Amino acid sequence: MQSTRLTPFRRVSASTLLPKPARRASLPCRALAATSALTDIEKQALGAYRSVAFGNSASDAIEVLKRAAATKSVQPEIVEGALLTMEQLAAQNTSRSTPSIAGRWRLVFGTATKFRPFQYIPVKEDFVLDESTKTLALESSIGPFEFFIRGVMSSWRPEVGELDFQFNKVDIYFAGNKIWEVNPKTKPKTYTFFHAGPDLACARSSAGGVALLVR
Repeated sequence: MQSTRLTPFRRVSASTLLPKPARRASLPCRALAATSALTDIEKQALGAYRSVAFGNSASDAIEVLKRAAATKSVQPEIVEGALLTMEQLAAQNTSRSTPSIAGRWRLVFGTATKFRPFQYIPVKEDFVLDESTKTLALESSIGPFEFFIRGVMSSWRPEVGELDFQFNKVDIYFAGNKIWEVNPKTKPKTYTFFHAGPDLACARSSAGGVALLVR
């Protein structure tokens, strides 16, 4: 349902990502354990990010992610590394509580595909969550076509940032008119939000990969 456009794979220097390089931080045992659980591609991305950013702080990673969301100019491998850094830092904070994630979030970047030029999402695609009705939708548009994948929330656990949900309906519109509707059988999914700020969120999907979302 999405069209994609190849973009050049460019190297990004440290000066274009962060204003001031920070001293590389040593990793606690829990972070090292999390690193060993990553896929080979994720380890490569984390290593690439650290070689450019020279640090392991949340503020550095968020700065990279904000730049990526605003310009889509940050090398995809670096974006993935920044997301993984945020995930590891969240895993170290056992007392954290995730704020409400209700509202409309624009999906900017995702690693469900390992083909890096496709990781920046090339179409308008929103993840919409309504806490009052316990419903959600994935809404996207391509030219005159609009796609609405709707579902229900099973549970939301802010103490671990886990949203359980299941899609159960697909509507397709052309030029504002519904042309197709189906109620597919789908598997339950979980999005684990390891960062949720006022205008930026990071999540891992149980279906695979990490994602960057903005309001």
